[in-house]
Amino acid sequence: MRQKTNYAVWIKGIVVQVGFVIAAIYIFYTSSSEWTAREHWGVLSTYTLLTIFSCFAPVRISNTILTVNNAVIFSGILLYGVWVGVWAAVIESLIIAFLVRFNPLKAIINIGQLLMTIWTVAFLKDWIEGFGTISPIISDLFLAGVYWFVNLILCGLGISYFHQMTWARTVKMMAKGFTSTYLLLLILAGVGSRLVESYGPLTLIPMMIAFITISYVFHHYYDNLQRLQQKVEEVKSFNHNFLTTMAASIDARDRYTSGHSQRVAYWGREIARDIGLSERKVEDVYIGGILHDIGKIGIEDEILNKKGKLTPEEYDKIKQHTVIGYEIILQAGMFNELLPAIRSHHERIDGRGYPDGLAGDEIPLMARILAISDAFDAMVADRPYRKGLPVEEALQEIRRGSGTQFDPILAEHFIRIVQRLPYEELQSIIGMESIPQKQLQEAIR
Repeated sequence: MRQKTNYAVWIKGIVVQVGFVIAAIYIFYTSSSEWTAREHWGVLSTYTLLTIFSCFAPVRISNTILTVNNAVIFSGILLYGVWVGVWAAVIESLIIAFLVRFNPLKAIINIGQLLMTIWTVAFLKDWIEGFGTISPIISDLFLAGVYWFVNLILCGLGISYFHQMTWARTVKMMAKGFTSTYLLLLILAGVGSRLVESYGPLTLIPMMIAFITISYVFHHYYDNLQRLQQKVEEVKSFNHNFLTTMAASIDARDRYTSGHSQRVAYWGREIARDIGLSERKVEDVYIGGILHDIGKIGIEDEILNKKGKLTPEEYDKIKQHTVIGYEIILQAGMFNELLPAIRSHHERIDGRGYPDGLAGDEIPLMARILAISDAFDAMVADRPYRKGLPVEEALQEIRRGSGTQFDPILAEHFIRIVQRLPYEELQSIIGMESIPQKQLQEAIR
């Protein structure tokens, strides 16, 4: 696998460092033959000024800053052909190279990926115009899409090489970050080009005003969005701290189950990941594990901490913690997505669980996951009145309960998760008990 990875990086390096450079030199050389300085002097001057202006008037979006020069280049291709696009691209790349720390190789590689994009779009434009029957609107939209796609793929290849990331991941991140804004700018460039073509260069004035307005609006929009995201992160951090404290408080009520909620949350999260749930669902399962025993807050200490065997009446009261927890979360109006897990984590696949006697798929997935996590942690944890079971015996109990007490597929996943853990790591998880929990227990007593 390592050799395969190194081979892929080596190929990528050849393409970027050799292929892009050769493409830059070749396209620049061939397109320069189309320049006629005396006839094109006005166009070159105009696009030079537009390029310089574009480099210093970027559009800020959520996670990056996007120059509008691709729109300028695109309009040049539509109006005058490949040579204007090449000229504007070289100017832009040199300005950016000198604004940051100048690296000749990276500069020419950047020029190469941009010129290949321009050449592809110009070639397709000439090919489409050869038909003579395609609407300019459809043609411009198609070419804008091609420009975005080719530039995304080539730019992603270069970035992934220099930052040692996978190509697919880099392209996905870039596409997610600025596709809509990028395409909007290209479409506006297409509209502007057609206006210039029909009514002359003066129509550039309203187009430039439109660009500046867009840049201003986007700047304020994403500035506000960034502040909002910071607030969301603060709230998430607060919620995490709150939940951690809540878990410690729940476990502190029961002196025999310190750290239980966090361990159940941990195992639940591992099962959720192993079966391929989304990160959002995985997080829900984890929080569900943290809060699954919140109803124990409503159980009397004499019953919760009783050393001997519980009477049937006392056991019935303990069983009420699922319903009490459900009511607490319901009335709090938070974490409503966790309600099924809190109420149903003691249900059994054969319908003999509590509180509702649900069976099979009637039991919510999150509850079926936490039922296994909860049972395993209860079996392997030490109690004052008994020693915890060895891991292999606990897993054997999970096997025996598969299909009756536990979901058989989830049980199989869980057993594999535990068995592939190194011994030291497994013992560390089983013995997981945070210091704040101990402090809370001391404070409550």
